[in-house]
Amino acid sequence: MQVSQLKNTEHAYYNDGSDIKIEDVKIEDIIDIKELKNMLNWFVLATGLGALLVNPEGEPIIVPDEYEGQCSFCKVIRSDPEGVRRCNQSMSYAGKQASKLGEPYIFRCHAGLIEFSAPVMFKDVYLGSISCGPVLMWEWDEMALQEFLNLTQDLNINREALMVASRQVKMLSGRNVQAAAQLLFVIANHIARTGMLTLQQRKELNEQQARLAEAIFERKQAEETIKALESRAQSVPYPIDKEYLLLSKVKLGDRTGAKEILNEMLGDIFFRAAGNIDLIKARVLELVVVISRAAVEGGASLDKLLGLNYDFISELSHMNEIDEICYWLVKVLDTFMDTVYETRNVRNAKNLGEALKYIRENYHQNLTLESVAQQIYISPYYLSHMFREELGITFVEYLTMVRMEEAKRLLMDSSLSVVAIASQVGYEDASYFSKVFKKYVGMSPNRYRKNI
Repeated sequence: MQVSQLKNTEHAYYNDGSDIKIEDVKIEDIIDIKELKNMLNWFVLATGLGALLVNPEGEPIIVPDEYEGQCSFCKVIRSDPEGVRRCNQSMSYAGKQASKLGEPYIFRCHAGLIEFSAPVMFKDVYLGSISCGPVLMWEWDEMALQEFLNLTQDLNINREALMVASRQVKMLSGRNVQAAAQLLFVIANHIARTGMLTLQQRKELNEQQARLAEAIFERKQAEETIKALESRAQSVPYPIDKEYLLLSKVKLGDRTGAKEILNEMLGDIFFRAAGNIDLIKARVLELVVVISRAAVEGGASLDKLLGLNYDFISELSHMNEIDEICYWLVKVLDTFMDTVYETRNVRNAKNLGEALKYIRENYHQNLTLESVAQQIYISPYYLSHMFREELGITFVEYLTMVRMEEAKRLLMDSSLSVVAIASQVGYEDASYFSKVFKKYVGMSPNRYRKNI
């Protein structure tokens, strides 16, 4: 680290390259104001130094309660608007220099005292800094006082007050200054790490809420249409078809598809509950049971899921915000789906994942063990071994399961004939499709359709 005299130049530098709109992110968006204020208060109490969070323009955002009275010298300087402007300019430049260096930046401020700045970064974008000081790194004497007076001679401030305040500035050795600067840097890094997580969670939550809003709106429109056509106000039957579909998506390892169905079911729950948080939590708990059952059927450890269910139920009982419940349920789904495959051979995971994905996307084609193996560049023997070893089923059994789950979904559409559905799920012979369907489901396609 180096001590530098500030110059009156500034540099703008942003490095985007992210799916999040980095240029729109402000430091207030990624930090917990209360937590950071507490951290700065502790820093001030522990070191006896002033510290505050400033934005890229050097304007204070968070001033700790303990900061008051820490620097009477700064108060005198900032009693003149021009002094405020110079202080902000100093902190702005220092913060940006620190972000360039990637370490604390120790500098001499416009009034002649030593300060240091630690940058707060988010994905290579400078959002602000924690500024600390001022301090003296030499013994106070008349020569030092004269320099302070010379540097501030054009400011409209109380000279007597400045002279008194200059004697109260804390003196530190170079080693102590570096230690304090590094401690400040640790705090800044903590802000950046927690901020990145917070923003990503907020992004996921906002995306989910947007989808939920659409689902609720569509559900409301459908409900109003039914009421208008049938002139009766009755609740829509529980979407058992969606529950079956969610079960199949979890069993097949289709995480994206499962989240889409889960989102639709949440929309239905919120619409029915009309804001009743207890009813929402009860319905959400039912969904957790459904998902865990599907995970067990997909190969997850029952003992582990029982433990997870207990933990999840405990967490849910303490939640009272819809947003919080939504985000929590998606994480529950992710956790359950992770348990489905976590005991499998790690070396096989990538190849098996690619095979399952290819089958889910191409089940309507004439797939064979050889054709799928060729697509993922492994031998048919190895692929067959992976299905038996990792899933406990054969390639054909998995392909059939995917096709039958899709067939059950298509049978909900009364406009599609059994022949058309057979073709869409990869069977040229409708009678053979019906035979396979009956063996898998326990009833014929037509019987299944009538029972939906």
